[in-house]
Amino acid sequence: MIEISVTGLNLYFGERQILRDLSFELQTGERASIVGPNGCGKTTLFKVLAGLLPYDGGQVSIARGRRIGLLEQLPDVPPELTVRQVLWQAFENIEQLGARLRAMEEEMAAGKEVDMRAYATMQTAFEDGGGYDLEVAYQRMVSGLGIPPDMQTRPFMSLSGGEKTRVNLARIMLSGVDILLLDEPTNHLDLQSIEWLEGYLRAFKGTVLIISHDRYFLDRVTSRTLEMRDGSLTSYPGNYSEYVDRRDEMMELLEKQKKRQDKEIERLSFTVERMKGWGLGNKKVMKRAFAMEKRLQRIERIETIRRQHKMKNRFAEADRSGNEVLQIEGLSIGYDRPLIEDFSAMVFRGERIALLGPNGCGKTTLLTTLLRLQPALRGVFYEGTGVKEGYLPQVVSFDHPERNLVDTLLYETRADTQQARDRLAAFGFTGEEVFKTVEVLSGGEKTRLKLCLFMNTGVNTLFLDEPTNHLDILSREWLEDAIDEFSETMIFVSHDRYFINRFATRIWQVQDGRVRDFVGTYEEFRAVLAREAAQKAQHRPAETAVKAIKKDKPEKENLKLRQKQQRENLRRIAALEKELEEIEAEMAANPDDYQRLSELLARREQAEEELLLLYEQTEE
Repeated sequence: MIEISVTGLNLYFGERQILRDLSFELQTGERASIVGPNGCGKTTLFKVLAGLLPYDGGQVSIARGRRIGLLEQLPDVPPELTVRQVLWQAFENIEQLGARLRAMEEEMAAGKEVDMRAYATMQTAFEDGGGYDLEVAYQRMVSGLGIPPDMQTRPFMSLSGGEKTRVNLARIMLSGVDILLLDEPTNHLDLQSIEWLEGYLRAFKGTVLIISHDRYFLDRVTSRTLEMRDGSLTSYPGNYSEYVDRRDEMMELLEKQKKRQDKEIERLSFTVERMKGWGLGNKKVMKRAFAMEKRLQRIERIETIRRQHKMKNRFAEADRSGNEVLQIEGLSIGYDRPLIEDFSAMVFRGERIALLGPNGCGKTTLLTTLLRLQPALRGVFYEGTGVKEGYLPQVVSFDHPERNLVDTLLYETRADTQQARDRLAAFGFTGEEVFKTVEVLSGGEKTRLKLCLFMNTGVNTLFLDEPTNHLDILSREWLEDAIDEFSETMIFVSHDRYFINRFATRIWQVQDGRVRDFVGTYEEFRAVLAREAAQKAQHRPAETAVKAIKKDKPEKENLKLRQKQQRENLRRIAALEKELEEIEAEMAANPDDYQRLSELLARREQAEEELLLLYEQTEE
């Protein structure tokens, strides 16, 4: 079944055409991505699909009854609402349905006439919508996306931008929408939350359309790729990696076909001109020449896929540092309380260390401490000889944002005007762009400008904090190519698993205030974690048995009493569940006997209350 159908969509901002005769369809259950450079119109298309933006031509159709959830749109929230209250808004429809069911049940209990078919339909919808398990769904979502209990009690409007986005993602997914439009859903998520989101989306029964620059995420979630170029879409089967392979193959094929066509057109054009020369005074020859000329005009020219311009630059040559870059001894870092304690390590020249861990665990604080941007709580660290650092922070700022790009390079790198423009061009800033002030740049443009500055200063030790944030895929690939040629030392924080997998030769995992130091690649580290998890699960029953043997006699007796009570509870639960099934069957068999239905409803309510109490005791 077609969930989304777009035909000949056109949209203008002033005289600029953003979407150009755009057409595509999405089937039920598809998981597709839209890829393309920043500013090509991806987010604009999402707003059109969600009904938030009018368009100038074409047709957009959403399957009847389907509900769309758009991640980009933050809810309009009163300042007093807590995070839990905002999240619980997702259940508004199902709670309204539950209230209507309870009202009908009260009417039946009072002997009033009720439409039992409508009641049965509503009850089915309530059950299918998870009406009896709302709290379970809520806890699963907040746990998976890392929304802790203390955050749930805070006012939503007091959260940071990243926290609001995370809560909004949870709210949308809890709301039971049929179509998810996710604009950069992995932004502000740590690795654990990203992996949880991947599993959730793979199990999601609805349709998903994703804008993301996270290539690893796209490979694991999507099975179709829509490439946006010049306001139009081209569809490729497969995930991101398969799309890249198919696109490159198509580029090569079209270029070969165009070369053959160009040669044939050149040959025919030459023949036409010669025939016109021969045919002076010869009507037959001239007639054939004009016929061949018309044939040339009718030939449909093959259009090749324009290759995206890839920035080319490399780090300036730098003096090599000594073999020992950093020596860390008993380091504790943090603010009013330690985030990381008693960390010791030796960093050697040429290592590429990935700092991993959940949000808020102290990764950025460790970087800034090692850069002496803030003091350590305890411990010491020593910098080796010849170390020259370059730091790319997560939030890029400049001392003089009022300057334009050329002046920024003139002041900070002592280049002349032509050198400054050449360096900016190598980083994708060309034409009149170089005269924009720094303060009007986007996040990705500021990152590129900062890289432009310190890639020309001869650094030999890089400290990078989320270097691929705000960069589109083309810019990420360019940065990776530049780093590939950088043979010196790098310590970086990243949630981009593609980037981590490509560069990390050593892992520092921050967890529970400690740093685990692992020498090896990211894939090797994941394999070790998987083995440890399997071993832990295998030994858990044995550990439980050992603990049980160590318990004293009174504890064993209490355990026996609890086990006996548990068996009795389980038997009673089974009996109540059977009784409820019989009540439901009798209600369905007597839809018009209101007196009997009232008795059955009273019995069902009593049985459900007892069952809920037994479930709670069993869980304890």
